[in-house]
Amino acid sequence: MKFFFKTGLFLPVLIGVLITSSCARFNGSNHKITLKCGAEKLAKDKKHFVAENNPDYLFTGGLYQSSREAHSGKYSVLATKKHPFVFSTTLKGIGPDQFFKVTVWRKSNSPRGTLVVAGKTTKMLYKATSTPIKKDKNGWEKLEINVFTPPNFVSEDVKFYCWLNKSDSTWFDDFKIVNTEKKYPVYKEDPLVIVLDTSDYNKFIDKRIKAFNAGVLQTESNDWVKGILFGNGRMMKAKLRLKGDWLDHLIGDKWSFRIKMRKDYAWNRLRVFSIQTPFARGFLYEWYSHQLYISRDILTTRYGFTPVLMGEKSKGLYAWEEHFVKQLVEYRQRREGPILKFSEDAFWQIQRVAKATDHWPRLPFYNCSVIEPFSQGKTMKNPVLHREFLIASKLLNQYKYKKGKPSDVFDLPRLAKYFAMLDITHARHGMAWHNQRFYYNPVICKLEPIAYDGFTDHPDIDYSINDNMAWQLLIGKKEIPENYNFYYLFEDTAFVNLYLNYLEDFSSKSFAESMTRQLAQQTNYFDSLIRKEFPLAKFDRQFLAKSTKAVRNYLPELKKALAEKIANNTLHTHVTPENRTDSTTSFNTPSFYVTAYLEQRYQDSVIIGVHNFFGKKIKLLGTGSKKRFIQNFFPKPLFINAYEKGDNGVIKLVTSEPGNPWLFFQVEGTDDLFSVAVNPWPYPKGITPQQELTALADFKQSPAIDTIIGKNIILKKGLTTLNSHLIIPKGYNLFIKPGTHINLIKHAMIISYSPVTIKGTKANPVVISSSDGTGNGFTVLQAGKRSVMEYVQFEKMNTLNYKGWTLSGSVTFYESDVDINRALFKDNGCEDALNIVRSHFTLKNSRFSGTWGDAFDSDFGTGLVDNVLFTNIGNDAIDFSGSHIKIINSTINGAEDKGVSGGEDSHLIVENTTISNANIGLASKDLSSLTVDNSVVKQCNYGLVLLQKKPEYGPATMNLSKVKITDTKTPMLIEKGSKVVFNGKTIKGNKKKVAEMFY
Repeated sequence: MKFFFKTGLFLPVLIGVLITSSCARFNGSNHKITLKCGAEKLAKDKKHFVAENNPDYLFTGGLYQSSREAHSGKYSVLATKKHPFVFSTTLKGIGPDQFFKVTVWRKSNSPRGTLVVAGKTTKMLYKATSTPIKKDKNGWEKLEINVFTPPNFVSEDVKFYCWLNKSDSTWFDDFKIVNTEKKYPVYKEDPLVIVLDTSDYNKFIDKRIKAFNAGVLQTESNDWVKGILFGNGRMMKAKLRLKGDWLDHLIGDKWSFRIKMRKDYAWNRLRVFSIQTPFARGFLYEWYSHQLYISRDILTTRYGFTPVLMGEKSKGLYAWEEHFVKQLVEYRQRREGPILKFSEDAFWQIQRVAKATDHWPRLPFYNCSVIEPFSQGKTMKNPVLHREFLIASKLLNQYKYKKGKPSDVFDLPRLAKYFAMLDITHARHGMAWHNQRFYYNPVICKLEPIAYDGFTDHPDIDYSINDNMAWQLLIGKKEIPENYNFYYLFEDTAFVNLYLNYLEDFSSKSFAESMTRQLAQQTNYFDSLIRKEFPLAKFDRQFLAKSTKAVRNYLPELKKALAEKIANNTLHTHVTPENRTDSTTSFNTPSFYVTAYLEQRYQDSVIIGVHNFFGKKIKLLGTGSKKRFIQNFFPKPLFINAYEKGDNGVIKLVTSEPGNPWLFFQVEGTDDLFSVAVNPWPYPKGITPQQELTALADFKQSPAIDTIIGKNIILKKGLTTLNSHLIIPKGYNLFIKPGTHINLIKHAMIISYSPVTIKGTKANPVVISSSDGTGNGFTVLQAGKRSVMEYVQFEKMNTLNYKGWTLSGSVTFYESDVDINRALFKDNGCEDALNIVRSHFTLKNSRFSGTWGDAFDSDFGTGLVDNVLFTNIGNDAIDFSGSHIKIINSTINGAEDKGVSGGEDSHLIVENTTISNANIGLASKDLSSLTVDNSVVKQCNYGLVLLQKKPEYGPATMNLSKVKITDTKTPMLIEKGSKVVFNGKTIKGNKKKVAEMFY
């Protein structure tokens, strides 16, 4: 084991481990035993075999002792169709979490001979295998089962036996049962070490037993415990809880955890993540599919493998995966926005009831699922995220009930790209409705899917056309809506055409060969780690080649079938609706099938919308500030009829006092009191601001339009005062000629989904301004082709701000490459005068002055800034995040905050540039690097500042050559860990918590 701890750190940890280990509770039998039976020794009754190493234990099958075949010794036992069960024995009084390693050798012409370990009821314990782990030269095959008893075992019986499952006669020999401690391999790689206090460890034990009793893990807000992690060479504080809905995440002593790093800490640049056995995600297949998503910019979680120690004890190899927090989207170069899901509580409640009653209740778990955000507390407290979530939930509700065109709800190319890649990876476990995750892109006001959780256990891959989703839904089998809630996407021609284009691209031979080559080294490395603990784990290195070849082979047939359906307007899926109106009240079920939303908030009252999805009439009694007590009784009980069918349930609006987030009710025919939390947002109905603008704006009727020739739109020359929105759809080209002046008043805006060509002249520049200061910006979104702007002036503009859809730039380019030359940005009153996001640009010979906020802000961009003058800037002159930029021949004179700032892993080159009269001349933060040559920083409060603001990043660097820093109050402020190389000399930082001085 390669330890990286200093002795002073490790000793306290070791003490903590010993405390945890010695105080851990254990119930039931803890005896260890090994039994061997080679079919050699018969009991006196001739019906049983005697264990070779313990005469107290007998095994069935003595009557079928055979000398025809033997793996060792002279005899084996012969199982036949008439006598299929042999080597059966029962161990009594077995307690919880006992580990058994059971092996037997088999010889047969068929692989149906099975090794089985079972409890008194198969619900409690059942594991079987007929897959051999090895074969000898004489044709004998070894079967092996490794199994833990459940944690809720209390002095139970466990049966071990061999079974001939509908096959030819089979010989079994050398049956062995070992009850021992599970041993995990020790890895040379640096581990993630988890240390828990004894009481917290015992809390996990209690929670785990409850989960096994219920049949599923139902998490609660009070499940979290404090812990200490060691990793990345440091000690870190964290919070942990058990995770995973199904019990495979909690079997034995290798549990799955959700981990939240405390303030100022990150592990592998992650703030919130999960760890689980690689077995739960198909071993290497999940990681491999993530790499394919990343290669085509499909939004996905970070995923990898690490050894894990619980205290000093190895738990083997774990798969780690990023959770759904803002770092996920920022790392993938998206702007922060809410991440949404459908609540799963009602769905898992059905599993709990079914487990306890052997009855599967028919309840509308899909319809009653609430659309909710991850990081709910933060989202509700942050006004921007709150507004964005309200918009996002409307989009997801449209998707849930097929009420919006896919292109109105989703970033359609990315959605199609995702579904096409799913047909390559076959990683579709994440497409179950309750596993789906969506990112709301606040720039384009649409949703984007997040790929994750594609596999369970061992993937069984079907490479035929029958596994293709479009084929299944449009030509093949029928499905109920909630199983394939995305089916309606394949009824949309635009989506299907994009999907087929991407499917053809991803199935190309060159794609498979390129990705296989790129991933070969990592594939071999991770496969070796996995096989050290899981020697039977198999990853087919030809998986991608086989999958892409199969798609290439069936793609012509699929295209033909879909083309015929499109031509005949028969692009319809097969859906079987279901009636779900069960009314069981056991296990608090009604609380999961009544939902409530805070519809209106007034100073002295609130309006709550109550949706009944339960199959009986309910009576609303009142509200309260806590889950158990009614504090505000309604003047008289309010009744809501039983649910029969429909998307939204049976709805009633009620008035209550503010500050009571719990609603109380009774079910007709019972006296039980039920409660449900009131969601602190309204039910998501209606359309979004982007959809509303698109519906209202008919660009062909705009007074700003001069002519439309084919797909070319030309604006009028001269002055046009525009008090209505001009929105150019995708597929056009917008031309603005010299001498054009657009005056945006009364919050009017220009949005183009097509490339823009502005060709002003020095004598006749193009002017886009707002005389009343309300102009809602000039915005270009996903234009598809490069825009060009020359001799253009943007004056007194604000930014797009329409009913919660808010951008930051008076001029914005998003995923739209642009060349800007000889532009003037003057007196613009918003966060950024120019904001370029996820685009390549050139900005030359231009000026920024009188800007209220930042002058030029680029997120995740690449480009060149050449000969640009910045004067009288209200915040940062140049602020780049996650970008690769070259800045040359430019001048910054007067910036209230920073002259040039690189953040969030930006890499900037600055040459022949002068920065003066700024608070900070040059700033580098959060893994960013600035290379500055032949430049001047003068008359600033701080010449250079280097710091780490976000724990998921790291220190900053700056390399300066021929740089003069003069007349500054503080020439350099360098945080510990960051460094400056000044004319070849390294200067390391020694300051602490520099970020707190500026943020």
